[in-house]
Amino acid sequence: MGDKGKRRAIAATLIGSYFKERTMTGSQPTLKSVLASKQVKHKVKLGLARWIIDAQILFNAIQSPYFQPALDGVAAIGPSFKGPSYDEMRVHLLADLKKECQLLVEGYRSSWKKTGCTLMADGWTDQRQHTLINFLVYYPTCMSFVKSVDAFDMIKTADTLFKLFAEVIEWVGSSNIVHVVTDNATNYVSAGKLIHEKYPNIFWSPCAAHCINLILKDIASLPHIADLASRASKVTVFVYNHMIFLSWLRKRKE
Repeated sequence: MGDKGKRRAIAATLIGSYFKERTMTGSQPTLKSVLASKQVKHKVKLGLARWIIDAQILFNAIQSPYFQPALDGVAAIGPSFKGPSYDEMRVHLLADLKKECQLLVEGYRSSWKKTGCTLMADGWTDQRQHTLINFLVYYPTCMSFVKSVDAFDMIKTADTLFKLFAEVIEWVGSSNIVHVVTDNATNYVSAGKLIHEKYPNIFWSPCAAHCINLILKDIASLPHIADLASRASKVTVFVYNHMIFLSWLRKRKE
């Protein structure tokens, strides 16, 4: 690229920075948006609300940081824009977004080398009673999801868990990890010892939240605590089964 081409590219960048997005605070509204009546705007919002309700999308989706930019993109193209088809969404667009996420994670990997990171394993059971193990990487900037493993058919012995962790550790980089956090179960404790034996720079510790849950579970099993919880449960059931009394309590609260 010659000097003229470089100057044009720089000028385009500088000029673009002077124009804020239409939805940003302080940005100049377009003439079309100014002339649009409240009734027209309400009709557009009503159309969006109808689609959200029909598709059974949670209202919290509106708070997504990608919601308004998507509307801005549609508004910029105008009435000629047609939304993506079902096949486009589930094949091409999904693949493009996956690549975008992969590139984003690859960009984070450079930070892992500088600051070190913690590998966390979060095990849970889905609605089909499948045991899943999510692997996440935490470092000072943010936290990244690495992978999810379906451990339904897996015999979760210490050796099996160690091999699973070793695979993730090698992908993240053994020299980048300084800490591994898992549940406090016996098999995870043994797997943590095996990890430290193979990777001396990596130390294992139990999840604090899991430890607190176990402590509270032990406290709840104490006879006097269990008796108190049982009595409180009976009071709650009584109150909710007597609407007049429940209504009276709610009025007192107000």
